[in-house]
This record gives sequence, C-alpha cells and structure tokens, in this order.
Amino acid sequence: MNEKDLEQLKTELNQIEIPKERLAIARNQGYTKYKNKLIKKRKIILRVALAAIFLLAFVTTIRVSPAFAQTIAKIPGFAPLVSLITNDKGVKDIVENNYYEELGIVQEKNNLKFTILGTIADESGMIIFYQLESTEDISELETKNFRIKQNNKELPTTYSWSSKGKSKIIQNQLEVVSQDPLDYSNPNFELVITFSNEIETTFEVPFTLTKPIAESKYFELNQTVEIDGQKLLIESLKISPLRAQIKVKADPNNTMQILNIEYLSLVDENGEDWGKITSGVIGFGGFKDETKSIFIQSNYFREPEKLTLVIDKIEALPKGEDYIEIDFLKKEVLKNPIENEVTIQSIGDSSLDVTYPEGSRLQLYNVIDANGEEFHYHTHSMITGINNNNESSYYFDLNNAVNPVKIYISSYSNYLNGSAKVEIPMN
Repeated sequence: MNEKDLEQLKTELNQIEIPKERLAIARNQGYTKYKNKLIKKRKIILRVALAAIFLLAFVTTIRVSPAFAQTIAKIPGFAPLVSLITNDKGVKDIVENNYYEELGIVQEKNNLKFTILGTIADESGMIIFYQLESTEDISELETKNFRIKQNNKELPTTYSWSSKGKSKIIQNQLEVVSQDPLDYSNPNFELVITFSNEIETTFEVPFTLTKPIAESKYFELNQTVEIDGQKLLIESLKISPLRAQIKVKADPNNTMQILNIEYLSLVDENGEDWGKITSGVIGFGGFKDETKSIFIQSNYFREPEKLTLVIDKIEALPKGEDYIEIDFLKKEVLKNPIENEVTIQSIGDSSLDVTYPEGSRLQLYNVIDANGEEFHYHTHSMITGINNNNESSYYFDLNNAVNPVKIYISSYSNYLNGSAKVEIPMN
C-alpha cells in the first residue's frame, strides 16, 4: 500500500469504534516490531512503524489476513464494511469473494452530498453502504426516513445512523430484509432518503445492480429435538451470502413458553462456528403459535464437509406466566410472574420503568388489551450498571387500548437445562 492509501486507511479507522483491549494488543505488537527494526533514518522508520501499528490493529480487530486488508482498502468508503466484518464472518467472505458491488452514485442538494458507495444483495435482502458529507458539521442531522422501491413497490427496510462528535462526513448502511425471497428479475431500484435540520432534504437516487445474484442454498430438515422436556421442530435452513435463516417451531404441547434461543450457530468439521447476527434485523416472528425465523452468520462461500447446528441457552417461562398485566388507568400492576428479579418502579399513562439484575436479559414486546386487540411498544431505552441493576423504560402506543393490558415477554434470562445438535445433510 502506498502512502496515500495508508493515510486514507488511518482516516477511516479513526471513524470506527475499535475494542480497546484488542487495539492495545495490536499497538504493543506494532511497537515491538518498531523497536526491533530501528535504523538511522528515524523519520522514515517512525512513519513505517505508525503505518504498521494501524495495519496490525486493522487486521487484528477484523480477524483477517493482510491480503484481505489490501482487498478492502481498495473499496471507497469502506468504514461501514469494517464495522460489519468485526462481528460477521459472512461479510468478510463476501468481500474476499468479490460479491460486494461498488456503485459510487452521487447526488448533491442544499450543501449535502449523498453517495451510494456500494451494496451487497441476495435473496434474503440487501445492505446499502452510503456516505453523507457537507462543508458544515452534520453530526446532529436527523434521518427522517428512507425507502427502497422496486417496480414502484416499497421493500421492508431498517436504517442505521450514528455519529460521535462533530463531523462533516458520515458513513453508514441501510438494510433491506425480506421474509420472502427478493425478486431481482428487474435489477432497477430507487433509494429515497430524507435528512432534516433547519430544512428537509430528500434524495431520490436510482441505482441498478449488475452483478449476478447468488442463489440461496436450501436444506429441508424437519427434525425434532427435545431439551428439558420441551420439543422444538427445526424445519429448515436457508443459507444466502448475507445471512443464514433457521426456521424453528415450538411444540404446542410444551409446558413452557419458549421465548428466545440465545445461542444458535453452525459449526463445521474444523470446529469453526458461525453464530447469531448481533446487529440489524435478527429474525422474524415468535415462538407463540407460529414459526420463528432466526438469522445467523452465513458460511455461503465455504464448502464444509460437515455442518452441525448447535442450539443452546433457550429462554423459557411456564405457559401463562410469560406476560405482565398492567392497568395503566389505575397505575396498578395486576400480575408480574418474575417479580423476584424484575421490579416495576413506576407506571405512566403508557409507559413502564423497570429494573432487573445487571447481566440479565429482559425484552418486552407486544401488548394485548382487554378486548384482545394487539399493540406494540413504541420505544425502549436502557441504562446499565445502576446499583448492580439495569434500568429500562418502555413506551407503548396504547391509543384506544382497553385496560387492563397484557405485556408479553419476548426475552428473559430463564433457561432450559441442556442443549441440542442437529446434523445438516450436506447432500
């Protein structure tokens, strides 16, 4: 890499949150190399050592080879990619196998320059990497909404937006995730995104995908596993470049309500595993009277001789004990089956403040009112480490809801005893 490439690499790395512990190790290793190779031309060596430290930190943090570092450094605005690679081996494989498609489409309005850097697309969805820049600070700029349209139809989307301190350049990604396979017979799309501060600025950017879309690998399983007396039907496994999708259904005759599977991974014959996705959309549906789809990292570009699905740390509560009942009009708790660990501190007109032990998990989801109508929580915030507790606030959209309401628990740190393995038929 030449000096210009290294300077660009340092700029990108400065925008990425790197785990301090790993970075410290990388710095120490880089500094040791620097001391061993000290020669007369101190200025030159200092520059080389600094570059080595950054490269080593880069390689150590994202668990890849120097050859891969050279590959990704060629991609304009690769900071969002590095962030994904840190937690997802499948994205690393995508870049190594040249499946990432560069676009470089630019629009400018109201002193804002919006660039679609590139995309990763498959049947399960799409990740669009973008850059927004201005001559002024844009760290407080709000993303109002965004849409991806194909054939005048909107696709299901989520977006990510974060900034640290003042900045004139922000890079991030937009995500499309679909329960049904996306159809790319028409490769023409339009991205519509609105940013707002004093004025609203909307970019409508058409783009066309030219690279072939990889066909997903599908495995019909239909295997039942029993853990602690509770049965799960593992219906299927579908592996796409971006993510693998496991479809799981709980046996309706179970005595426990399955809430969540905290640990789910694919393990090959060498013991290398691809675990659950930690950011973005992590699945669809729930275990209550339906099939749940869970996303894990993809090994699409590998050719393993053997694959095993490992299921562990299954969260569950006794059936009928998987909800909290609240009367928001009277500000009363009518039922809290987990009151030994979860304390409801206060009740607002449509909000709850709860505390539970630090290190535990708690997630509330849908709400059923007295007439059986379904509502959802609006926002959720959490503060950790307060007197060895977590403090969470839930804000619900309860317009026209009839009290009392049942708030169902979708994740809680109460586990079944045991685990299970399912061998994947590679043929």
